Amino acid sequence: MSAIAQRLASPAYRKGWCPGALRPMETGDGLLARVRAPRGRFLLDQADALADAAIACGNGAIGLSSRANLHLRGLRESTLPDLHARLEDAGLIDADPEIERLRNIVASPLDDVDPEAFDLGPSVAALEARLRDDEDLRRLPAKFSFVLDAQGRLPLGDVDADVRFEAAPGGMFAVTLAGNDGLAAQCAPGETGDVATRLGLAFLALAGAGEAAPRRMRALVARDGAEAIFAKAALRAKPCKRSQRRTLLRNVIGAHAYGADFVVGAAAAFGEMEAARFKALIERARALYAHSLRLTPWRAFLIAGLDGRGVEALVDSMADLGFVIDAADPRLRIAACPGGPACMHGHRRVRDDATRWAAMLPEGDGVILHVSGCAKGCARPAATAATFTATATGYDLIPGGRAGDPPARRGLSSAEVAHLLAGDDASPFAGAGLT
Repeated sequence: MSAIAQRLASPAYRKGWCPGALRPMETGDGLLARVRAPRGRFLLDQADALADAAIACGNGAIGLSSRANLHLRGLRESTLPDLHARLEDAGLIDADPEIERLRNIVASPLDDVDPEAFDLGPSVAALEARLRDDEDLRRLPAKFSFVLDAQGRLPLGDVDADVRFEAAPGGMFAVTLAGNDGLAAQCAPGETGDVATRLGLAFLALAGAGEAAPRRMRALVARDGAEAIFAKAALRAKPCKRSQRRTLLRNVIGAHAYGADFVVGAAAAFGEMEAARFKALIERARALYAHSLRLTPWRAFLIAGLDGRGVEALVDSMADLGFVIDAADPRLRIAACPGGPACMHGHRRVRDDATRWAAMLPEGDGVILHVSGCAKGCARPAATAATFTATATGYDLIPGGRAGDPPARRGLSSAEVAHLLAGDDASPFAGAGLT
């Protein structure tokens, strides 16, 4: 019996938690497993193996998450041993579920390609090593997360995290905490693991225990202040406004040159793709001598390592296989979960409605509409210009908020939502300056 099998002899599945590959989550269409590739990067052979695993062990659906991970759906308890063996052979699984759940790291996808970006390799490796080796950090909440932003052409200013490391002048990182963007400590690249550990332990010491204890850094900052947390971590913080630069999808989707290197980006409608199509794309990318696939926190991926001759052919292949290669595609303006029955909490098949509503949205870049199958809002935790949350009686409208926030209107039918989206003065976007 492998080390992984020994640790999972009696796996416990829970509904509605943050899943991993070792501890999947129960959903309406089976078990869902999250695969956390180091730095969100796959060699093409690894991506091919993952597509095979999705077909052999699940229902063939692969989801692109907003944390630069992949979700495999429709797994069964009987297929988990095969899944774990396949992921272990591909080097895509941790030996310990406690380590796996802590590797919530989002890093810039092209820091090694973009000449304008900071090289994150040693820093990410140092952080992952501390999360693996320091057992005191295993008391951190499962969703406690880190962002390492290399800046450059694909900045991560719109990606939330409990602790953020952002490239700053002089080859240093500015370290900020969720809930306070105006106070930062400085950190050298070689100190990333140590600083992250000190902040994680400071969070645990100050948050305390009990049901009322803060579970995320933002809540602790609101209660105690960022300065107290930095002080507990023995870090000196100064006023320093972090960058708000965010990546536009037009800089991700399609073909892009980085000096002599080329990358091609694509998305999948509502962040979900068929494993067979994904596998076919990997095979075509390999034939064009690409070397890797990079996940992004924008529910899109990049194929890297191409030369100029292979770019056009790969873009054509992506289009033929049904991937989104146009940043103006209106479906990219919507975040939508699968809804019911794929999710046991979902009240309806929300993606059917989202597909119809996409054509009614104003042009632009970025998500402005969130369609959620329930009040949990898994597809988009962030506030959105307009959110429609499915209920037993229809859709609730939440302008400028999250799926579980108090609604402005309740029990709307699909036709009534379409009428609102097609309107002018009554549009849910009228107050957001988007119409």
